[in-house]
Amino acid sequence: MRELTELERETLRKLAQKALKELEEAYRRVPGTDNGKAYLFRGKERVRLMLGILNKEG
Repeated sequence: MRELTELERETLRKLAQKALKELEEAYRRVPGTDNGKAYLFRGKERVRLMLGILNKEG
């Protein structure tokens, strides 16, 4: 697997940050009884992990 360029890494970082922000907003809006909230939470955690990896690399 090839190494990411700085532009690719920065683009991924910005996309992940935007996705996390949107997931957090959706999480706040979904009722607590809705099972969809669990999916949103897992999505947020995956994006957080990706950002952690990107921030550690850069």
